[in-house]
Amino acid sequence: MADEAKTPVAGLEYGQGNPFREVRKRLGLTEQELARKLHTSLYALVRWERGDLKPGTEVLEELSALLDPTERPGRVAEIDVVSPTAFASNGSKARIPENPSLFAQDTLRFIKNPKRSVLQDIFRAGSLWGDGELALAEILERRHKPAITRSEPVEEEVSAGKNTYTYDAHSYHTKVPPQGIASVMSKYLPHGGLVLDPFSGSGMTGVAARFLGNDVILNELSPAASFISYNFLSTIDLNLFQDATAHILSNLKRLEQDLYTTRCRECDADVIQLYTVWSYILQCSHCNKDFVVWKHCRQYGKTVREHKILRKFPCPSCRKEVNKSHLKRKQTVPVFVGYRCCSKRIVEHPLEDSDYVRIKSCDAMLNEYSGQFPQVRLPDGVNLNQPKRHGLDTIAKLYTPRNLVACAALWKEIQRIEDPDLAAALAFVFTSLYRRITRLSEYRFWGGSGNMAALNVPHISNEANVFVTFRRKAASIGDHFATTAARYTGDSVIRTGSATNLDFLPANSVDFIFTDPPFGSNINYSEMNLLWEAWLGEFTDTRKEAIVNKRQGKNIDSYRDLMTQSLREAYRVLRPDHWMVLVFMNSSKRVWSALRDAIEESGFEIQKTNMFDKQHGTFKQFVSENAAGADLMIHCKKPSGEAKRESKAHKPTASVSAFMRRSAEEVPVIPYIHVKREPEVDYRVLYSRYVSSAIQSRAGLVGFADFRKAAQLFLEAEK
Repeated sequence: MADEAKTPVAGLEYGQGNPFREVRKRLGLTEQELARKLHTSLYALVRWERGDLKPGTEVLEELSALLDPTERPGRVAEIDVVSPTAFASNGSKARIPENPSLFAQDTLRFIKNPKRSVLQDIFRAGSLWGDGELALAEILERRHKPAITRSEPVEEEVSAGKNTYTYDAHSYHTKVPPQGIASVMSKYLPHGGLVLDPFSGSGMTGVAARFLGNDVILNELSPAASFISYNFLSTIDLNLFQDATAHILSNLKRLEQDLYTTRCRECDADVIQLYTVWSYILQCSHCNKDFVVWKHCRQYGKTVREHKILRKFPCPSCRKEVNKSHLKRKQTVPVFVGYRCCSKRIVEHPLEDSDYVRIKSCDAMLNEYSGQFPQVRLPDGVNLNQPKRHGLDTIAKLYTPRNLVACAALWKEIQRIEDPDLAAALAFVFTSLYRRITRLSEYRFWGGSGNMAALNVPHISNEANVFVTFRRKAASIGDHFATTAARYTGDSVIRTGSATNLDFLPANSVDFIFTDPPFGSNINYSEMNLLWEAWLGEFTDTRKEAIVNKRQGKNIDSYRDLMTQSLREAYRVLRPDHWMVLVFMNSSKRVWSALRDAIEESGFEIQKTNMFDKQHGTFKQFVSENAAGADLMIHCKKPSGEAKRESKAHKPTASVSAFMRRSAEEVPVIPYIHVKREPEVDYRVLYSRYVSSAIQSRAGLVGFADFRKAAQLFLEAEK
């Protein structure tokens, strides 16, 4: 068997000629085409051809199979049941080593000067990512016949949690759990097919599709979201990824010590800080005296979950009650550091003089990294005006000087990695840090991160050690590469562009569409993605962004028009008698009306609505009584024959009282597990059911706030 592995091409041994060049010659392939067929990067193939690296046995066997397809292992085309543990860790998560392996010097290559952009070898504006042109041609040729699908919509509701390593590997403002997508997709495409997501966001539709063995096309307006998708769908050698991470962190170890060293108060040894907590100084609105808000806004409970940062409290000078949100902010000051040393647990202490000196020295260190971090100014925006009100008017100012130095150094090292896909994978780790390492990271007694869908500047922020956070996120992303990504068998194409124009796809070429379109004014994606895009150097073209945003001059009519254009394109490329599933929820009746009009005017027929329960609510759902809850799946079919693209008249508004009478026996409640509270009616789930009923009966509907009031009155009257 060993001899067979060494001779993948008949009559030619590895080391006595070049099997890769020979296979390309026999099959008439370019280097890029052969790399695609071997499921590897162009960079790796070039190094194999040059003899810089020796390929593994699996690669040589795959090379041999290209000449004799009967040797190729069978491809999984159908997964009947998606396990609840799919996309979760299988226990392979490993710590990033302190130093790269002994073999890293043979496999890792760093160039002397950083690349202009980490994207320069994988993305050009107006084109597909990576080798997308080749992939698209192969997919369309392979999927030229319509896939088998079902004649009736899927009846089952979906419940899928967010807590898997794949879901958590990289944050995004909204994501649909891939195991839930996979369970729906496998029912509509039992034997595989070509999937499209025209609003693909971070690429969870792509993850589900490739996991099942489907081919998938992801279209997304944002370069940052496209970059996240590209990496979620990449297959990276885990050992190489870990070695590259360890190499970079080892190179920057001295810098980490210079930036984050403190003294252990217990054993007097030098130790690396895990974080420093900063607090604003506020000015009392009654007596005009200043005070450090951290010292006066805390309330401790019996457990860490019961500790609170108070919104209202007495001024320490005049004792009159103040609301910290209404007070003038001055500068921020560090209030304590956290580290782990001889006690084996994290301890927290006030800063010493040496800690203040170290923080002050970071201002001068920034000069060494001039040009290595973005100086992008924040434009006016719905979300962006919040940090600008507090003087944070550039991307650079969103970081403390210390963390900006650390980020600039990391980014510089990542841009020195020669292999484009490996560099992208390490940049993927960097972007996964998002706001955790900025001034926008809110301090919480129990840890965790803040709201992903806003750019609020907290009164008390957590300055996390960038290198510690990078190492931790690299481990979780490595777990995704080792588990979910290792099971990919489908192919993928990623395109950055507007869903209103899918002219790179022919008509009637796609077998199934699954998408999670923009939710009206809920999230301003281009604003939220600016932090990523500033580092990547590519920005969203907002002209075709389908949202309601007064700063962009877009109202509900603009949203309806852009959604209609997008869904008409989706209709064009979908095959007749095939399905599109939209996941959607909104608390506004106007947004619901706009979406329904867009679906019907594009030619689709709504045949079913049911719930997609993500199991964990969003931040907005937790803090706002007027935020709707569980998402709906809207099952739309493209009928055979000519589409009817006129808006259809709707029936009168669906009665909340009539709906409540029908639902009286099945009123959902919120069970409180971790705190002692009586169960309460879950009006968000009730509203989802109400909207589902109204859409299926073609009736109008009310917004969530009005629904909640009417439902409460009905239930009180029934007592």
